[in-house]
Amino acid sequence: MHKYRLGAAFLAAVVVCLAGGTPANAEERGEHCVADAASGAIQCYGSFGESIAAASDGKVTGVPEAAAKPGTAENGRMAARIEESGKAGAAATVISVLYEHWNFGGGSLAVHGSPCTEGTVQYLDYLGNDWNDKVSSFQTFNDCHITMYADAYRQGDIQEWYANDSGNYGSNMNDRGSSVLYTRGPSRAELLRDCGRATKTCNAHVDQRGQDFYGDWGRVDTVFNCSSNKITQVIGKRDTRSGKNTVSNELSVSAGFEFLVQWTVAYKRTWGQEWGWETSENVETRIEVNPGYWAGLDRSPVMKVASGSYDMWYDKRRWGHHQWYVWNFSGEGPAPGVVGQTRTVGKKMTSAEKKKVCGNSTGLVRSQAATQAESAALPAATPKPAALPVAQGRLHS
Repeated sequence: MHKYRLGAAFLAAVVVCLAGGTPANAEERGEHCVADAASGAIQCYGSFGESIAAASDGKVTGVPEAAAKPGTAENGRMAARIEESGKAGAAATVISVLYEHWNFGGGSLAVHGSPCTEGTVQYLDYLGNDWNDKVSSFQTFNDCHITMYADAYRQGDIQEWYANDSGNYGSNMNDRGSSVLYTRGPSRAELLRDCGRATKTCNAHVDQRGQDFYGDWGRVDTVFNCSSNKITQVIGKRDTRSGKNTVSNELSVSAGFEFLVQWTVAYKRTWGQEWGWETSENVETRIEVNPGYWAGLDRSPVMKVASGSYDMWYDKRRWGHHQWYVWNFSGEGPAPGVVGQTRTVGKKMTSAEKKKVCGNSTGLVRSQAATQAESAALPAATPKPAALPVAQGRLHS
């Protein structure tokens, strides 16, 4: 059976070349290929979008080149469509994309297979001459846990990584992979959801602390002077800000996840300071508002950032093991009890704004929702790229 898989991959490459297809040399031409996990055959295409369309049996089309990079909005939309096709009962879809270079650059090899369920085993026993020892980063979909092997036929050194994830290979597997296995395994989000709920123990380890920084400006309060006189007014209210983590936006503070509590405890124990995933601070100031003007109070909170890991123990084996580790976790949260920076802004209302906000009022009007003028006063947020996970080391014991 193994010989047939290798033969099928070689024959497919020959057929593509004889038919005048794109030469399968990903390193030189940055090509985008598709590998069939059932037969091992590899076929190459002229663009990333074409390869994803072929690997998804035509269910995910019109994918732009920018979607090759996890963390981008385009990639998020592509991943959602791939997951949707898998959950819809598709017999075959994209289960992984392997990339030639770090940070998802160069050529790509989309792996065509079935969504991973308990007991399913899918593999490529040889990545082919054009992909052997050339994979540096990856992305997985449809609950597929990935194991990369240094040698063909799933032999030699290995590196596993979580389902529905992406990352770079560390020095132990970068440009060394020759075969790959896909099984049903946990995502980092699944493991953290189990923390304190399905586990006997779950411990956070905050290993690194970054430098505090000021977060994005946000509007706390706005007032409009609809009178003909200058008004001195205290404006402000309680301002609630939330943090985020690198695993999933669904794992929120309000959902009561134990792993967030464990992180807070570990941060204080390690660094001697409070950590807040969500804080609410009273912010106010006294301001003069000229007639026909609006005035706003903005706040930029102090944000803390740190990174680390989790270890958890299950009484009963979960995904084949009692103990699992969650690596490359990082969090960002507003500092408790710290207001941060504040500023006042204001501008004369346009006739349209005054008509909309003031109506028949001849006094001070407090805004309930941002108007066009308020929104224009706030600078656009500059998203910071998340640190890319590095697949290196064991995930379980």
